Amino acid sequence: MTPITSTARITTTASTTTDAEKLLRDMAYILKLTRRVKEEMCADRAQAQAPVTNPERALVA
Repeated sequence: MTPITSTARITTTASTTTDAEKLLRDMAYILKLTRRVKEEMCADRAQAQAPVTNPERALVA
């Protein structure tokens, strides 16, 4: 019987695929956190802006 020589290559490919899946999952998580932080920063900025003044109530010197 001849030995199977492609077993190592299949194992390496499976390991590489698993590593790639982990990397993509981590990147998706980082992007999700980045979006959440950006939304919070934009919400804080919107609250910190000065209120719009009504031109009818503006003081004239």
